[in-house]
Amino acid sequence: MEKHVFLLILVFLVKFSISIAASNETDQKALLDFQNLISPSRFLAINWMKNTSYCSWFGVTCSPKRQRVVALALPNLQLQGTISPCLANLSFLRVLNLGNNSFHGGIPYGLGHLPRLRVIDMQNNKLNGSIPTSLFQHRRVQVISLAFNKLHGEMWKGPWYVPELRVLDLTNNSLTGVIPPSVGNATNMINFSLFGNRVNGNIPKEIGNLSQLADLSLSDNQLTCSIPAILFNISPLLAIHLRNNSLSGPLLLDEGNIVSNLEVLRISHNQISGCIPSNICLVLTKLKILSLSFNNITGEIPRNIGCLANLEVLYIERNAISGTIPASLGNISTLQNLDCSHSRIVGQVPQESGKLSNLRLLNFEHNYNLIGQIQEAIFNISSLETIAFNSNNLSRRIPSTTGLHLPNLKGLYLGDNHFEGEISLFIINASKLEILGLAQNFLTGAIPTNLGNLCEPMLRYLQVGYNPLNGVLPNSIGNLSSTIQNIE
Repeated sequence: MEKHVFLLILVFLVKFSISIAASNETDQKALLDFQNLISPSRFLAINWMKNTSYCSWFGVTCSPKRQRVVALALPNLQLQGTISPCLANLSFLRVLNLGNNSFHGGIPYGLGHLPRLRVIDMQNNKLNGSIPTSLFQHRRVQVISLAFNKLHGEMWKGPWYVPELRVLDLTNNSLTGVIPPSVGNATNMINFSLFGNRVNGNIPKEIGNLSQLADLSLSDNQLTCSIPAILFNISPLLAIHLRNNSLSGPLLLDEGNIVSNLEVLRISHNQISGCIPSNICLVLTKLKILSLSFNNITGEIPRNIGCLANLEVLYIERNAISGTIPASLGNISTLQNLDCSHSRIVGQVPQESGKLSNLRLLNFEHNYNLIGQIQEAIFNISSLETIAFNSNNLSRRIPSTTGLHLPNLKGLYLGDNHFEGEISLFIINASKLEILGLAQNFLTGAIPTNLGNLCEPMLRYLQVGYNPLNGVLPNSIGNLSSTIQNIE
């Protein structure tokens, strides 16, 4: 009896050894077939030697017991050629990373059937053709990164079954068709990007089922219809990028029971209409970047906009926004970029705007109906790089200390207003100034004789024409000959 048991064990071990050897030969052949389709690479020729174990080859990781290939990682090696379908024979493969090379041709369909595949990263190559539909029905895949290629065709319309998918990055391809409602089945997705494709149709409301989503990037497509309000109920969502589409309708914020953690909302260059939601402070309390420019938004800036205490960027230019500048804007101490240009804003520049101590860009140009004077406190914000109020109805004197406290100022645009008085002698303290636009006002006196004595001469445009100035152009302007491009 013991002899029979021993023989059975011996037969099993022999068969198991033969099976492992055959499997190992399959893996080695798959790797060599892959290498054969790559343009001669000195790097692989040196590091993939047939007389050494393939598990020791560069970029190859094997399982410790069975010596099966579990990862093939060859990014950033300038490899050229096509991707061999034989990689689909690496049945234990979990990670395939060929990113940042120059592979062309299609993605082998069989890769989507690798049962253990977790990560497929082929970003930044020259791959074309369509995405294997099998990838959208892979129950274990977690990362699909195919960004920056030349993939085309429609996204698969069939039911998605990717329960473990975390990242789907298809940025910068030429994909068409619509976003299928079954995308809502990928409930564990954290990052979803179709940025820079030609996808059309609406944003399906089923995206609201992606309860783990942190980043949604659908910019630069051909999407239409309205933005689903349910997006703002996805609590982990930090960024929504929808710019450069044809989205329309009003921006609606659903006041649900879920607290929004949204920090970035970019929906510029669309056809969004209606007003800026008055409940924006109640729903998007953690917002840092709000970009609504180049739309059809009307109405006023919400009076309580100042309660967005974390806001750093506010772009609402090129709309039909009217009303006055809310004084509460001055409460947003974190604000760095404020652009409300090319709109229909009226009234005075509130005194509270001088409290924006971290401001770098302040732009209210081409509103045409701002009146009164610019608060002197604005010219004391040392972080400012651009001040733009040209083409309005502002008047009185430009503060005589202008430039004294603006060490970072690069552009001062005050043309086409009704300013009077003299040009500040302290303007030369703005040593980084590149553009000085004061044309079409009622400025008097002479151009400061020390204007050309900027400590670090960078001035490229000097626009002081159409003012009742007297005197002559100062000789010191000659010191700017290496930088000056236009004097008007």
